[in-house]
Parts: sequence; structure tokens; C-alpha cells
Amino acid sequence: MVNVVMTFLARHAEQRFRVIAWILGLTAVMTLGFLHTAMDTEYAFSSAIILPVVAVAWTGGRRDGFLFSLLAAVMWVGVDVLADRQFSSDWIPFVNGLTRFATYSFVSYLIVQVQTLLSRVQEMARHDALTTLLNRDAFFEAGEAEARRCQRYGHHIAVAFLDLDDFKLLNDSRGHGAGDRALRAVALALQKTLRTTDYVARLGGDEFAILLPEIGYNAATEAGQKIAASVNQAMNEFPPVSVSVGIAWFDSAECGFSAMLSSADAVMYEIKRDGKRGVRARRVEGIATVSQPKAWESL
Repeated sequence: MVNVVMTFLARHAEQRFRVIAWILGLTAVMTLGFLHTAMDTEYAFSSAIILPVVAVAWTGGRRDGFLFSLLAAVMWVGVDVLADRQFSSDWIPFVNGLTRFATYSFVSYLIVQVQTLLSRVQEMARHDALTTLLNRDAFFEAGEAEARRCQRYGHHIAVAFLDLDDFKLLNDSRGHGAGDRALRAVALALQKTLRTTDYVARLGGDEFAILLPEIGYNAATEAGQKIAASVNQAMNEFPPVSVSVGIAWFDSAECGFSAMLSSADAVMYEIKRDGKRGVRARRVEGIATVSQPKAWESL
């Protein structure tokens, strides 16, 4: 629900900026056209229209940029014709308009390409390259935000820590290519099993973590069972790999997110000590003491 609300607000803000860019852009075009008419042809005001073209294309995308470029070029042709300027041929204002339209459109295209590239770079910086899941930094950022929100509103929250059992044996016996395919299969299984409001990340190696906001203890335990079943089913193609899932459930998120993840990690290590391949959930009060070293802390 929170993700839906945040998406709605982001789209509303984008739409508002888009409208503002159009209003300011059209105002700039009309102002420049007036100045061009009033000051004759000594000043190249048509070049300044590139600035509102950039703003409209950035906020509205390729279609808006193309349409604004067309309107600006048509306006400029109208200014030249209505101002009764003297040209050697009547068709020159229209050729100038086509040239300006081509220039504005090309600038708009470049802006959209740059924006797309920046978006991809930002996405890559937040996601694990192999599995496309959130990376450690993005997961901690989301975890801290959700923990503060759950604490503010008194919601329950749970963190699950997953570690693949005997993953090294798979790499040693079938090679790292098989290991990479197994990791991608785990990611796909997790994405199919979790709610849209949950967060899942690969912390590094064969370790994964899941944040389950606004969830009761029984529901968190059931979710852990479903997660383990889904991952173990996916790992049938990669013997002898299985999964151990430790879940720490918090009535209120009063401790930091790092401590919450450490609590789930500690529960998972208990499964490892007892023979691997299992699911264990625990209600956690305060900050749990963790004696086991955690590989994800050094990543």
C-alpha cells in the first residue's frame, strides 16, 4: 500500500512539473517571438528556444519534446511571415522553420536519451547485477525508511535472512556458471512468492534478505515457509543446494535496521548449527546479541 501511495505521489509530482514546463516554455516562446519582432533580426532569439525545449523534453519525454519543437518552429515561421520581413524568396521562412524544427527535435531526442541513460545508471547502482534484486545499499536504505515508518505508526515488521546450504559444493562440482544460474533461480522464486510491498535483496555471495513490513508473527512465519518451499523447489535443479531461512519478527521497530537484520541472521545460524535446510521464526524484543560473524557487514 505504501509503495502504491509513493508511486502515485511521484507521478503526481512529475505531472505537475510537466505542466509547469509547458506553461513556462510557451511563455518563453511567445516572449522571444515578441522580442524578435520588436527588435528586428539583429538578435538570434530562436536559439534561446532550445532552453524551453530541453525543459519540456526532460519533464514530458520524447512526445512532448517533439510536439513542443513543432509548435516553436511554427510560431517562428508565423513571426517571420506576420512581421512582413523581407526575404529574397517567399519560401525562405518555411525552410528556416524546418531547420529550426529539425534542430529543436534533435536536441529533444538527445535530452531524452541522456535522461534514459541516467535512469539506467541509477537503477544499476541500486540493483545486483546478477539477480536484478536490490543490492545491499538500496536494501538498507529501504529498511531504515520502513523501520522509521513502522515505529512512527506502531506497525509490526519482520526481517528474513536466507543462506543457501552447500552452495560451495555446487560451484565446486558444476562450476560457477551453475552457481550463477542457481542464484538467478533463487531471485526469481523470491520475486514470485513475495508481496508487492516486500523488499528483497541479495546481500552478497549466496546470502539474501527480505523485509516484510506490516505483518503479524503468524503471517511472517507462514511467509517464511512459503519462501523456503519456493526456493527449495527451484533448487531441485541444483543439488545439493537448499536454503535456511531465519525470521526475526518485531512488534515495533525500536532498534536500528542493522540490528534487526542481525537478529534474523542469528536465527538463520541456529538452523545451520542444527543441520541446515529449515525455517525458524522468533519474536525479538530489543536488540538481539549475535555472536556469529556476518559476511554481509563487510560488503
